Amino acid sequence: MRIPLVFLLSLLLATSSLAQERVRNVRIRVIDSSQLEIRYDLIEIHPGDSVYVDMESRLRGELRILPEFIRGDIGKRVTAGSDRRIVWDALASGYPLNEDIRAIVSVKAGPLISSAPVATQQPNESPAKPTEPVATKESKSADPEMPVVSTPTEAVSVRKTRYAGPAWALLSAVAPGIGNIFVQMPKPKVGLRPLVTIGCYGLLAYGLSERQKSHDEYALYEQQKNMTAAEPYYTQANSHHQNYYLATRGAIVVAAIDVILTFMKGLRNNRLQRTQGLQPVTVRPGLQAGQLTAVVHYSF
Repeated sequence: MRIPLVFLLSLLLATSSLAQERVRNVRIRVIDSSQLEIRYDLIEIHPGDSVYVDMESRLRGELRILPEFIRGDIGKRVTAGSDRRIVWDALASGYPLNEDIRAIVSVKAGPLISSAPVATQQPNESPAKPTEPVATKESKSADPEMPVVSTPTEAVSVRKTRYAGPAWALLSAVAPGIGNIFVQMPKPKVGLRPLVTIGCYGLLAYGLSERQKSHDEYALYEQQKNMTAAEPYYTQANSHHQNYYLATRGAIVVAAIDVILTFMKGLRNNRLQRTQGLQPVTVRPGLQAGQLTAVVHYSF
């Protein structure tokens, strides 16, 4: 009785040791400050087997892995070999990489495919009697069902939404028409909007040149000895001043309208994105120390 028991224990230990040796040399490292790369050596795998990974944290315990945030040599159809690679997007799953995390790579055995049963017929010991032939209907043996092999789902990266909010009005205040490009949905549209920028700055340049001409004509007006000779210079100075006033005020009105339209369009886009919940990562313009900057916002 002792010999079979010892043999059975030895067989179990040998089987467990072979099962543990199917995966070796598991390594883990951080890439891009948000993802974990797991590399391992797969010693042996059989058809129908699947590779899976468990992540454990010293603080949180077992971490939940969503299929859309993991990719690489995982699941079924993984071939044996060294330096197999799995990438898990931990930050997208809601786990910051500021704690100790351990990866456990295992192989799960698949169902065994049973072979088709072979029909056996016992020999008839009684002497054969002449009988009429009886028509028999051959039954087709059922084909063995093949296991359904599911391929590992590809990882879906974090969806980065483009910021199209009211902060683009700050850019329109500096360059009228340009900020309005970035509040167009679903993607920026240029169109004729740069002409607004050219028109505004063209009116400003024209107005400033008319102002300088007005000052020059008025200086000539003051140098004249009599009113008859001075009157044309005064008229020219007044005309240039009116042109300066109309051009600069027109540029201000066009820029103000563009800023208001950009701000209102940005507010509407913000409401739509907030309703659809599409703002995990946003990039928007902002002001810091009087300078235009880019503000990156991430939430999960």
